[in-house]
Amino acid sequence: RSVARELIVRRKEGKAAATDGLNRYLHAHVSSPHLQADGKGGFVLARVPRGDRPESLLGSLAEAVAQLLAEGDFDLVRKCEHPDCVLWFYDRTKSRRRRWCSMAQCGNRHKAARFRERRGATGA
Repeated sequence: RSVARELIVRRKEGKAAATDGLNRYLHAHVSSPHLQADGKGGFVLARVPRGDRPESLLGSLAEAVAQLLAEGDFDLVRKCEHPDCVLWFYDRTKSRRRRWCSMAQCGNRHKAARFRERRGATGA
């Protein structure tokens, strides 16, 4: 997790970062292509992990991080605005104005805190 976070933060800041840590997981990742039905009459090509070493098991995650770093639009990569949250997300909303990793978690906490502040300010 720390390897991925460091690379994402550095990329977001426009700074160079060493890729050795992530590449270690990518090189240990053993997978094979697997064709499966997509449920709509078509097919999707997925990768199936092979192997039971921790590095190999984390390979799918490392591959997703590498794909984000190589191909992602970093204007859409954001840190959750809740001050206690450490999560990042990829904003796929139409408005591109998403603020929280999860509206049900951090967004709700923020709204509840604001409600308590307003209620306390009015003396109710």
